[in-house]
Amino acid sequence: MSLRHVSPLLALLLSVPAGGPRAAAPAPSRCAQVPLFQRYARSGMVESLPGNKVRLTALADVHGADCGTSDCYFTKVRAVFHFAEGKGCHVREVEVSTEEGGCIPEGERAPPKREAFLPQGPADVADPALGQLTLRTRKADRALVLLPKNLFYFTDVKADAPLHTTLPTDAEGEDACCWGASIAESHFRAE
Repeated sequence: MSLRHVSPLLALLLSVPAGGPRAAAPAPSRCAQVPLFQRYARSGMVESLPGNKVRLTALADVHGADCGTSDCYFTKVRAVFHFAEGKGCHVREVEVSTEEGGCIPEGERAPPKREAFLPQGPADVADPALGQLTLRTRKADRALVLLPKNLFYFTDVKADAPLHTTLPTDAEGEDACCWGASIAESHFRAE
């Protein structure tokens, strides 16, 4: 049989790539490119997900606040941002998964945690004037503070406790809670 006698239907079937027709890729979230996420995105920590969601994955270093002194302990923080419909990128909730790692022996690690965090205060991450996004669990016992230059993850906090993202200039107020784990500077690509 010569190729001149191939039916048009067979020719069409032969032109379809292996695996059949492919669905169009989901549209990337416009919120993945907002100023608050830019530094993280340049370091490969931000992913655009279907349904206008954004995932931020980072390793928080327990001693990040101690003048950048790192050690082998870390908490992997995976935060999936869910945005409200409409203009801007208003955070509705953030699904946060955390897992301890590093030097902690396998049998002594706390089990991974997964919980919804809710915004405290302004929550439109598309607003270029937003300098900080604070999120807390419903019980307010854990928190995540996202700044344009770093994030801080807090555990075992009181609902009304201040969340420190800088070291105090003196010893005053150190017992007032709470110091968070941050991303070590070495985890960001040179800028």
